[in-house]
Formats: sequence, C-alpha cells, structure tokens
Amino acid sequence: MPLTDGYGVVIGTVARHYIEPPDTEGRWPHYHIYVNTPAGEYQCVINLKSRNETKIQYRDFRNQSPSYFPNILSLADGYHPLSRTAGSGALDVVRNNGLKDPFCYKKWYCWCYWFFKKRRCPCTRWWLESGVDLIQLMEYYLTSVQRIYIFGEPYNTGLGIHNIHMNQGDPIDSPFSAENGIWQDGGLILQYADPEPRLSVFVTKFQTQSLATNDNGQPL
Repeated sequence: MPLTDGYGVVIGTVARHYIEPPDTEGRWPHYHIYVNTPAGEYQCVINLKSRNETKIQYRDFRNQSPSYFPNILSLADGYHPLSRTAGSGALDVVRNNGLKDPFCYKKWYCWCYWFFKKRRCPCTRWWLESGVDLIQLMEYYLTSVQRIYIFGEPYNTGLGIHNIHMNQGDPIDSPFSAENGIWQDGGLILQYADPEPRLSVFVTKFQTQSLATNDNGQPL
C-alpha cells in the first residue's frame, strides 16, 4: 500500500533549520528544515540519528547531473503532489538512475578511479550514521543552498512534510510494511549557485529496510 496521505515534493528556500532539542527527542530524533513557499513556511522533518538498535543509513551524491531530475527542477516553488511513477519525478532509491551507483570508467570522473578501475564507485555507498556525523553533514549541505527540493508525505493538517526517507523494503512483520511502495521515497535535492552551479542529492533509510524490493515495494 502507498503512503496514507499521498506523496509529493516541496520546493523553496530554506528559512531555518535545527535538530530537535534533547527534551523532545524520540527514538529517532528529527532534523527540522523550514522551507519558504508562496503558500507559507513548510515544516520538513527528517530522521538523522537513532536512539535504539535500528540505525539510520544514508548516502549522498555531490555534483549530480541535473539531467536525472528534469521534471522536478522545472517546477515552481511550492508543494507539488507526485504520482508514484517514474515519469512524475518521484524518487525511488532502488529504481531511479540518479540514485544509483556511478561507475568509474574515466579517470576524471572521480578520485576512486585510481583504486577501483572500472569497478563500482564507493563514493556513494550507504553509510551508517554515528549520531553526530549526519547532523554535521546536513548543516554543511544547508549552508549556502540556493533552492531545496524535499520529497515525502505531506501532513494531513497544516503545512509540512514527513517520511523523508526510503518508503519501501520494510520487513513484512514491521508495523511500517503497510506503507511500502515504489516511486515514493523521501529525500532531498539541493541546488547551489556559488561558487558554481551544482546539484547534490541526499537520501536515507533505516538499517532494517531492504534494497531488494518487488513491484509493490515489499522486500524480496
């Protein structure tokens, strides 16, 4: 089944951002990003660290090609519902070419060519958060970002986005498996103008989520 309240992307400029204070943190504390849009400020909450045995994994793509996301980058600021299909601009960490490992076929493609010639690039592997490193990485990404695109499930009341993480591959016996589905993953696209135009992409998943899923987003 898909996400209960739909799926979409909110686009705009960053108003402010911070990690939840200790007295309100849950099992997976949220990082809050507030996005300016014509309709008002959107509250976007993303899990960046864990306080239990299930950790968060993340991967990021720096200097990613805009050619992977033409349907999204051309949209105006604001919230846009997206159909759960490849052509809508939706994210899918398993199926979207812009979220897959690059290959190092040319020495100028990335530094790891010298160590992993014509092998899968380790630059974008899934990393396990330490509780601090991911927060520092988010702060780095949000510094001087010109425009941000945040994918996830909209709030059922008020202006906001949550489930900003992979939304498929949860174990069948998990309480979250009912929301497994393809082409509905959360994530961030970050657009910069200075010192040169560039695009970064950031996605997360929970350690228990499988990266091998069927056409319904259920783990194989």
